Amino acid sequence: MTRALLQKNLGSFVTFHLHCISRFDIFHYIKMKVKSTQLIASRRNLVQQIPDPSTILPGSLLTRMVRCNKPGCRFCEKGKGKGHGPILILSVSLGDRKVRQIQVPGEMKKEVEDSLRAFAQTQELLKQIAGINLELLRERKRRRQ
Repeated sequence: MTRALLQKNLGSFVTFHLHCISRFDIFHYIKMKVKSTQLIASRRNLVQQIPDPSTILPGSLLTRMVRCNKPGCRFCEKGKGKGHGPILILSVSLGDRKVRQIQVPGEMKKEVEDSLRAFAQTQELLKQIAGINLELLRERKRRRQ
């Protein structure tokens, strides 16, 4: 097949398909393409905001007063003492109604708080990314139809 004949056949094919597609379909396709591009850019921006995974900690930081129950302890006397503390406890759910509690030294409080905040931020960003991925899946599905 010669080049000129191939170009003529290809041109006829494209023209035929353009006549079969309404203007609405073309604009709808372009609109979907732009929306997908915007969603991908938003997702990329969110991914860049995810904190360093090596710093995250799950759980909650609690303060607690404890009683040693030693006879004569001035902090734990009945009716007078409030107990020892406050002490910091990192409480982590292990699932199946199991909880692990880890005592945190006072000098590590800020580090643990930052790690807990990073974990919460990571979860929120992952939810947003998953939402964008669902919308992108819907857009791809619409394009196939």
